[in-house]
Amino acid sequence: MNLILYLSIALVSAVAQPEEANRLNQDGLLAYQRTAYAEAEKDDLQANAIWEKLGPQFHPHLAISKMNLAQALAAEGRRPEAAEVFRESVALFRESLGVQDLRTLTAMNLLGGLYLMMGDYNHANLLFSEALPIERQFYPKDAQLGRTLGGMACILYREKRMAEALPVAEEALRIALQSSGDDSLDAALAYGNVAEAQRLSGHGDRALPLYRKSRTIYEKILGPDHPRVGTVMAQEGLMALGEGQVATAEKTLLRAVAIIQKACPLCTYERWIAESNLALVRVRQGKYEMADRLFSEVLELQEKSEPQPARDMVATLKALAFIRGKEHKPEDAARLNQRATTLTLR
Repeated sequence: MNLILYLSIALVSAVAQPEEANRLNQDGLLAYQRTAYAEAEKDDLQANAIWEKLGPQFHPHLAISKMNLAQALAAEGRRPEAAEVFRESVALFRESLGVQDLRTLTAMNLLGGLYLMMGDYNHANLLFSEALPIERQFYPKDAQLGRTLGGMACILYREKRMAEALPVAEEALRIALQSSGDDSLDAALAYGNVAEAQRLSGHGDRALPLYRKSRTIYEKILGPDHPRVGTVMAQEGLMALGEGQVATAEKTLLRAVAIIQKACPLCTYERWIAESNLALVRVRQGKYEMADRLFSEVLELQEKSEPQPARDMVATLKALAFIRGKEHKPEDAARLNQRATTLTLR
């Protein structure tokens, strides 16, 4: 092969590589949109491999590709893996584009949201606190500001700071509606956050229509069998139970559990919320053996989570202790209560 022909082939190859990586990125996004997450993961991994070989000048492309991969992994419930890839994406964005770039902030918000789902509120708060002043200054009408505020509202109501949480959640909803519209995933998430803040503030009458609005949007965009639909239904079922509508609560929660178990068996957070709420229905029905099985499974899910959700585990242990008492197992009940006390004191 002569030198001119060799250089021509090398030039065509150099041009073709970014084009192939871009094609794979697009294929991955399309697969993600139709919830074919394993297919999206495959495309994203191939794109990553190409971008990595092309060197530092393509680090922004690699960061985007890694962000796409992380979202596919998270959607499959593989959250520790997704968090690691998100961290790599954020680091690449910071190094190549700087923290003020909107793409960097997008990756930070996605990672922060994932930390929330994993119960890692400290790391989530660090990301949201860094992003917030930048977004307020440079992107005051952008969806990313709404996502950051929504994440911070989750942390606030998790800490039972309801007087602070509700206005933050409501601001996040206003921004989501202005930036993305009423029929968007951002709006669905924001409606759900305001609903949860209202529920925890004792305003169930205000929370329920917001939950229903959130679920309707998710069903329209993602389909009726998506885990997000099941997650919202789990909260609706809990509210029905609180209003004494036991049959409605049971039907709603059975559907929620079935959706999540089938669509995302690795989504442990969503599973333990739905199963815990269904267990409460079983307790109300006096079906202690069924409640025991559910809470025992929830505890196992929480024990396997990383980081372990201590506060949720305390609630589960106390619920199991109550049930074991009803089942005339006082030693088990005492042991579970002691473990809950030990976790509380840490």
